[in-house]
Amino acid sequence: EGGFSPAAPECAGINTMSALASSASTFTGRAVRVAATAPRGARQGGAAVRVRAKLEVGDKVKVTAKVVVFHMPLSRGAATDLQGMVGEVASRADDFNGKYISATFEYKVAIPIPDHVKGKTFIVHMREDEVEVV
Repeated sequence: EGGFSPAAPECAGINTMSALASSASTFTGRAVRVAATAPRGARQGGAAVRVRAKLEVGDKVKVTAKVVVFHMPLSRGAATDLQGMVGEVASRADDFNGKYISATFEYKVAIPIPDHVKGKTFIVHMREDEVEVV
């Protein structure tokens, strides 16, 4: 009475997360299964999920939106605007070993470091609306 009851419908899902998050509490309710949603038409389970996208790995892209990063080598910590820079799609961030995972920034784009003698690149995670195919 007055305590947590996993069978009570009015508190199902409310105390469950707080019980999982708190290390001091003891979780006595039923297990909670959290599943990420796949794109429409995708099959779930052991089969690989193919994600349709405009950009493929290896495409040359140009940054069209104002994207400010602070992790560019040789200017680490300083704000660097990437708008107008050209790079290459290195990989997909929403594909993990053939399975779909949700990613806010779906593409990993390799952009050359300006004025670097060896032509090294650095990786930036970007959305599809921030770049266009060159």
